[in-house]
Amino acid sequence: MGLRTSVIVNGINNLSDARYCAGMGVDIISFNLKLDDKERMSSDTLKEIVGWVSGVKLAGEFERAKPDIINQYADDFGLDYIQLDTPYLIDEIEEITRPVIQKVFINKDTVESELLEMMELYGPSVDSFLIYSSDFENIDDTNTKFLKNLAKRFQIYLGFGVHRDNINTVLKEIKPAGIGLRGGHEIKPGLKDFDELQEIFEEIEEN
Repeated sequence: MGLRTSVIVNGINNLSDARYCAGMGVDIISFNLKLDDKERMSSDTLKEIVGWVSGVKLAGEFERAKPDIINQYADDFGLDYIQLDTPYLIDEIEEITRPVIQKVFINKDTVESELLEMMELYGPSVDSFLIYSSDFENIDDTNTKFLKNLAKRFQIYLGFGVHRDNINTVLKEIKPAGIGLRGGHEIKPGLKDFDELQEIFEEIEEN
């Protein structure tokens, strides 16, 4: 199966999600490897998932780990990308041996010129930006122009406000490099409700 845009699915924490996303044509699945996070994936679970999935790129989500620790994880588990969920020093980013996806948070108080300046600074050192927001629940008239401007200048993945009813409009008007979605917990081991992901995948499936 092919999708009409690139898709990252964050927070993969079980084999069901990983295999489903790989089968649906997702480009990158990522795992929470933040050292002090109670939701962090165990090495045993990560090893099991990495051993079972194919045809999809793997990423680790980190927050405060040192570059040498990140690189060790990348080598040990065959990670293709590193997602940084907090800003690192550019010197630290350049020590990381995998392409970096930088997560960027925006809210109602974000000053566009300051965000653009920051992204210009980081742009040469990262592969792409994942744009996330806890303020904006939807992509609409209040933020479309802003996001369109970001998409023209940088490789961005939209990690908020995307759902079945607006995904085609978002892709047409904003033209991001892709979208960022989230996985979730199994209802019970081996059983997963994929309705939310499936609704979006059906909308962007190549005909």
